Amino acid sequence: MKGIRLKKNKTTKEETNAKNIAENGVETYGGEFLVYFLVQPDNIAVLSESAVAGKVKRLAAVMKGFDSLELACINSRENFESNKHFYQKRMAEEKSQVVRELLLLDAKHLDQVQVQTASAREFLFILRFRDYNPEADDVRMGISRMEKLLKDEGFSARLATKEDIKRLYAVYFVQNITQVYFDDYDGARFVKGDGYF
Repeated sequence: MKGIRLKKNKTTKEETNAKNIAENGVETYGGEFLVYFLVQPDNIAVLSESAVAGKVKRLAAVMKGFDSLELACINSRENFESNKHFYQKRMAEEKSQVVRELLLLDAKHLDQVQVQTASAREFLFILRFRDYNPEADDVRMGISRMEKLLKDEGFSARLATKEDIKRLYAVYFVQNITQVYFDDYDGARFVKGDGYF
């Protein structure tokens, strides 16, 4: 009789493909290094058609400057859709009129919160360095080149810090928008210098 082979559970690092989160990017298990730039978007609703066309041309110029440039847009606020579906289901099942009215008020409140934060998005330029070598200068030179190109093309952007990257990963992978501080290791903030609480 053959024994059952259990699959090894992946660690959080393996699941997110983040071997190491450095001060200026993420080293992956695939030998790549990802550098994130947080971009401050312009409100194109108030720009003229020619100004929007100019923005598109400048974005194209940035994208032509790097063959390994990727764009991403992630939510930076909570998504309440599953909560609203829960309230709708509960209202349909609930027999008490008073409780149904309370559930309706809660659902309306979630709608208001979502409308207020509907435009809460974060835009990213991501540089992907393949065959990453920590000893080489290609990442540092690539970051400098990207910062100059973004500035020359009129984009308001900054290099993501280690804390920014941890927050972005928390939002992207688990939709954790509310946490302010992220430990490098679980419980690290509670350990004192001597290794005890």
